[in-house]
Amino acid sequence: MMIAASLMMTVHSAAASPRMISVVAGPPEFREKLASAPGHPFIIDARVGANALGGTNIIFSAVRSGALDVAVLNGGVVGAVVPELSVFDIPFLFRDEAHAKAVMQGPIAAQIAPKFADKGLVLLALGKQGFRHMTNSKRPIRTPADLKGLTMRVIPNETYKMAFQALGAQVVPMDFQLVYGALKDGRLDGEENPLVTISDSHFDEVQKHLTLTGHFFAPMVFMANRAMYEQLSPAEREALVAAAKVGAEATWLEQTDAAKLKELRAAGMDVVENVDRQAFADAVKSLDPEFEKRFGKELIATIRSTQ
Repeated sequence: MMIAASLMMTVHSAAASPRMISVVAGPPEFREKLASAPGHPFIIDARVGANALGGTNIIFSAVRSGALDVAVLNGGVVGAVVPELSVFDIPFLFRDEAHAKAVMQGPIAAQIAPKFADKGLVLLALGKQGFRHMTNSKRPIRTPADLKGLTMRVIPNETYKMAFQALGAQVVPMDFQLVYGALKDGRLDGEENPLVTISDSHFDEVQKHLTLTGHFFAPMVFMANRAMYEQLSPAEREALVAAAKVGAEATWLEQTDAAKLKELRAAGMDVVENVDRQAFADAVKSLDPEFEKRFGKELIATIRSTQ
């Protein structure tokens, strides 16, 4: 699982003093916008390394508790705690990136944003992690039947789990930092992630087969600890949100899939590219009543019809 960014803020008692922000990672546009905010309300401190913070669930818990103030995490991780966000995790919900962006920058996302409050969070912006694809070490996956019996890792998220169970896989929810080792020693047959994560995590070293299913589209969630955010002045809030939106927009503009696919082919992965996505979508159709119960039939229909 890729972590786009995480930030730590120390709130100073003097209202006019710049606030110290430790930027761990993330789109450079995010950091640049924070550093150049009007009036320079923030000082960026990059001394805290991403590896020191632990896995994504640890980082998420730290943001909720206030130990960490701002983070950018995969929507599948956040949706496990903010269930309304998990509507975006419905398999085969989005036609393409333009469709996903229209939804995630539109009124539906605005309706979901207040749901973060009672979890101790503030939603700042939604960016793109992208379409997710399947890898495994056993065989090419060309049809849903090819998944039968494979032990597949998914994000610890109920919607992800339901989808892969419906496809016939043996599902193992697992934190991302444990995945490479489990693939290497055979505890897992496969996993699913965006191409950039598959490539950058060197899963080609422990996985032979890649299938471009695009089964989920994952957002990146720019969020803040609510208590910290509420301590900011209006100008500081505006600057933080503006920086998050710039960072989020940068993720939507990234076009890395073709380059990453080329890298994975060069590394020796067998790629199944022409996938009958409708066959996979039909295989999870039985989940529609449950999704409609959880999220609302009208909301799902509105998302699907968004242009």
